[in-house]
Amino acid sequence: MPSSSSTSAAAPGVGRHAGPQAEFKAGEIRPGVDYRGRELMLLLQSFTTETDRYIEAQGHKFGMHRTDLNALTAVIDARRAGLPITPGVLGEKLSLSSAATTALVDRLSKVGHMVRTRSGEDRRRVHLDVTDSARSRGSEIFSPMVDELLKVVARHTPEEVALLSGFMEELRDAMVTARERALDQSENSAGEASASSGS
Repeated sequence: MPSSSSTSAAAPGVGRHAGPQAEFKAGEIRPGVDYRGRELMLLLQSFTTETDRYIEAQGHKFGMHRTDLNALTAVIDARRAGLPITPGVLGEKLSLSSAATTALVDRLSKVGHMVRTRSGEDRRRVHLDVTDSARSRGSEIFSPMVDELLKVVARHTPEEVALLSGFMEELRDAMVTARERALDQSENSAGEASASSGS
């Protein structure tokens, strides 16, 4: 379990109040000003940073790019939900061009981690799936992280875990919304710039 000193170093200001907390509406947060939920935001930032560092280290150890891991995770998630996933859908999920997605799937297929199959309903449609070797490699990469996280889960009651699970689900959905809003803003800005240059 991380020591309090390591937690403080990872997320400066966590656990300490610099003064009265200001109340802001969404979109009105100003840098450097304390507000309700700021400590949580810092902890989430720290958790995300440590997760990224872990994945980068393990990916380097096993010779896999971050995009490779993201692609395998996306396909596994889709299959777990009982949904087919095509190269086009995978490219959208990873924000990759058609050419980049093709290169990615080719690379993962070459090392035996991903396969293309023809849809039983439409032979022109290609679906993606992961292989047993990909699942085995995924277990090697993520098992140490899952083991440590489950030790933390085991220290809490089922009610606490259920409450946190619901909270994390809301935070995940909020991140999806934030990403979609950011993409929409980028597309709108690009469209306005294009219209302006053409006028």
